[in-house]
Amino acid sequence: MGTLTIPDPLKGEFATVQAIWELQASTRRVDALILTWVKYEKQTRRLFSFLVQQHFGLDMLAQSAINRAILANRQLYPSTFLSGIVRLARCTEADLIGVAHAQLSPEISRIHRYRKKILHGQLTGQKLTAAHLEADVGHVIAWMSALAATGTREFGYNGLERNTAQLATFRATQIADFPFDTVAEFEIWLGNLARGHFP
Repeated sequence: MGTLTIPDPLKGEFATVQAIWELQASTRRVDALILTWVKYEKQTRRLFSFLVQQHFGLDMLAQSAINRAILANRQLYPSTFLSGIVRLARCTEADLIGVAHAQLSPEISRIHRYRKKILHGQLTGQKLTAAHLEADVGHVIAWMSALAATGTREFGYNGLERNTAQLATFRATQIADFPFDTVAEFEIWLGNLARGHFP
């Protein structure tokens, strides 16, 4: 099994992935990929929530209601959260990922298409080899590392640190204009985001 290289900002989050990677278990590659993808989902959700919670007009009760709305929506995926970040920050996905976007975007889309089948122990139809799975873990890590670097530089948060709500309170907002001002408006906006109902 090849060496797993984890960038410094991700090392704390990826200690368990590293431990799985070094096991001799026959399922270690699949297990590492599933856990890596879960961590990617968590990063995008945290970064999205961080930006949303910086809304100056939302008190703690409203922020709690927004968190519940995010948790209750079952149609939210990393791509949904990235779309939300793009709309809030008024940038592009390529801006978020940087020079690696063109290379990594097709890989992340491909992994997204089969990750649910792997999660449920189903056949992917992709004829994935051990080398493919190892490479895919590396693709997701590279994508997360790029997103973390941009998040730190542009928003002051990489999506990896815990206590997102507290961090959002103490770090200056980078969002000039929010597309919602109440919890009800946020829920509508989130629903549209999940369905891709934007012009």
